[in-house]
Amino acid sequence: MASEQAVLKQLHPVVRPYVESVLKKGNVGISMGNLRISDVKSGRPTVTQNKEPCGDRFKVSIPFAGNSLKWEVIFDSSQPSNPPDFIFLGENGDFDPDIDNLQHLTQWDPKNPDSLVSVLEDLLREYRVYQRQLIEGYSRLQFEYSSLQGIEACEDVEVHMGNRLPGTLDTPVNFLISLPIDLSPIPQYLVRCLPQDDPGEDLAVLLTKFHNAEGSRVTPQLFLSPKVEHALGDNTALRIPRFPTGGCLMDYVPQVQDFLQKQIDHIVESYQRRREYVAAFISRFEGSVLEYDAESFTKLSLVLEWNEFFFVLHIELPSRFPQDMPVFTFQSCYYLSKANGEPYISVQKSYPYSPRWTGEEMAQRAKVFILDFIPQFQKVSVSSNKL
Repeated sequence: MASEQAVLKQLHPVVRPYVESVLKKGNVGISMGNLRISDVKSGRPTVTQNKEPCGDRFKVSIPFAGNSLKWEVIFDSSQPSNPPDFIFLGENGDFDPDIDNLQHLTQWDPKNPDSLVSVLEDLLREYRVYQRQLIEGYSRLQFEYSSLQGIEACEDVEVHMGNRLPGTLDTPVNFLISLPIDLSPIPQYLVRCLPQDDPGEDLAVLLTKFHNAEGSRVTPQLFLSPKVEHALGDNTALRIPRFPTGGCLMDYVPQVQDFLQKQIDHIVESYQRRREYVAAFISRFEGSVLEYDAESFTKLSLVLEWNEFFFVLHIELPSRFPQDMPVFTFQSCYYLSKANGEPYISVQKSYPYSPRWTGEEMAQRAKVFILDFIPQFQKVSVSSNKL
């Protein structure tokens, strides 16, 4: 934000509203990435510049298919009603869009601060066409792109052919594919933790890098928006299927979609099973509940008594429940540990358990284990007591 303000302060007052709109609304492309402005300069002669900011040309960085395009935007602050010119830098130098297809440039509205955003969107649409034309001379790449168009959920694809790698004949090509994802079944506490004014998009995109036009080596990578990452976990921890040797995107993309759906199904199932588990304990140990997590159902504490011996049982349910078993922590109400002077505890991670049991059966089996373990816990807690 500070860097954006620094950029805006360098711009001529005529140009500044267009750039403010770009920075505010310019989330473009499949990745919905932010546009960045840099290298603000002025086209006016130095002798005509006064103390007023006079920047009227700058570079805009645009996320596209896993790369960053860099285009130069040139206004003439002395002719504020004129539309900007563009220079397409670097590997985009051969990009020469048809001016007739750039409606918002040919019909430039200097009074509309969103005019530059609209022109950039027109240019990106033409740039996508340009990149699709580049791969037409490569049968493998053309097949990959065409086959994706036949998958209804994968029609939104960006493709980018880079420069030839130095010393080789290899030309890397990126395919950026938008993957539909529905978070509505996921518990709300997992998707509402972002600021209310910026919930973010439900966005998952798959970047597949073809290291050469023949596709002999392909590297896939999954990117998640902050909201989706918060719900499903860090994308670095999600091990998507590897791209098979000799495989194609038409077969691979549905595998990744299926992988994401299974992650969602697992989260929903785990939440439902945890809620069932906690409800069963509350029902079976009615009157002994000290506290429990009524949102995520990951913690439960009970105050229990056996032959006038009182103790607290803390139960923690892991995120992979019921595949992973809950942890029981017995805490004495009387005796302190000699090691740290805190209430003596005993952590139990091994006891009769099966993920196939219902919550009710888990609670019943746990009760049997607790009754069997209490005498041992009482004896050890007394002997460990700090005098």
